[in-house]
Amino acid sequence: MEPLATITFGEVDTGIAFLSSMAIILGALFVVLEIRDNRKMIEAATAQARAAVVQADASAQQTKQEIQIAQMDIIMRLYEFANTKEVQNAWLTVVNNTLKTYDDFKQLPKDDQVSFYQIASLFESIGVLLDRKVITLNTVDDMFLPQVAWKKLGPFLDGVRGASGSEAFPFFEKLNREMEKLYPSMT
Repeated sequence: MEPLATITFGEVDTGIAFLSSMAIILGALFVVLEIRDNRKMIEAATAQARAAVVQADASAQQTKQEIQIAQMDIIMRLYEFANTKEVQNAWLTVVNNTLKTYDDFKQLPKDDQVSFYQIASLFESIGVLLDRKVITLNTVDDMFLPQVAWKKLGPFLDGVRGASGSEAFPFFEKLNREMEKLYPSMT
């Protein structure tokens, strides 16, 4: 029978040192590979982020265009409404009338009184759209005559405010103030 080989402590120590060195080398190799993979992942994430920015910008531009189209649609519908026979008849009633006081207004036939409310409400609606920045003052100026309406409706508006004790047609008044800034010589 042969004697069993004996391993000395020094040999075990050398073996462990060798294995430790190999583990360190393999660990370092793994870290290098991970760094390369992470760099590629970072590059891919950066490219994806850039693409997302381009997409977001395109979406923002599309949304802006859709808002502009919707605003133009609102303006055109309002203009179509303002050009109906009924509104044009109401406009002529207001423009051709020579009210001096609210009492003069109260003496008008009911249909004529309704005309005053219709035109004041039309310009109140335009004033709301202007206040909400749905339309611009230049668009209002191009399509409507708010200062003429304001002047002709003056006694009526003063009377309605006095009779109701409240601020009637406030957006029409804001619209008129903005028009006065645009055309100060017309006040």
